[in-house]
Amino acid sequence: MSYYQERNVGPMSPPALTDKLRLYHVDMNPYGHRVLLILEAKKAKYEVYKLDPLRLPEWFRSKNPRLKIPVLEIPTENGDKYLFESVVICDYLDEKYTRNQLHSRDPYVKAQDRLLIERFNELIKGSLECFDTNFAFGSEQIIQTLNIFEKELAARGTNYFGGHRPGMLDYMIWPWVERLYLLRSVNERKFDEKKGLFPNFADWGDQMQLDDVVKKHANSPQEYFDYYKNARTHSMGYYL
Repeated sequence: MSYYQERNVGPMSPPALTDKLRLYHVDMNPYGHRVLLILEAKKAKYEVYKLDPLRLPEWFRSKNPRLKIPVLEIPTENGDKYLFESVVICDYLDEKYTRNQLHSRDPYVKAQDRLLIERFNELIKGSLECFDTNFAFGSEQIIQTLNIFEKELAARGTNYFGGHRPGMLDYMIWPWVERLYLLRSVNERKFDEKKGLFPNFADWGDQMQLDDVVKKHANSPQEYFDYYKNARTHSMGYYL
């Protein structure tokens, strides 16, 4: 069952919301990808408005002066409200929609997962280095971060960070891991060689690709490669 509709943003502001959420999202943006995964996992009713980062309409700028993307628009009795920052949005969704709770009920585990999400920022920085100016330095950052998550999976002794099924941590880091597979297009031999260093994490990635929520919003490595090449050409940081 499809729970969402997708539209492109136009010059006029969309109508007020009634019974669904609205996500403003730049195509291929990993932070928006995070929110899409959580919306799907929670089986929320929502619609997506795609933005062109080079042609943001004035009505969007007036509602969002800092131009934060993604943005979640929420219907309330006092008018539509807005949330920014993917981590904040995803936490809100997990608390608002109690079905399929994604955060651990254990406060300590939940706190540890939040710390790991922060640690994952090092992999994000490494990914940007790989696509920008310093492939060797970026690769090393990625390897160091993956080593942390490899050990964490081994310590937990589960297929997913969330246990027997994907949880918040799994979905929060997945958008960048999905994009890592395009590095095979850059150097297939080295990619497969490095992948072998992280057997638990590699198995986790294989399992995540079979998850129905992940498949709903998945793109192929070639699609990512083409988009990132375009992003570099046009200095489109929103893609990254």
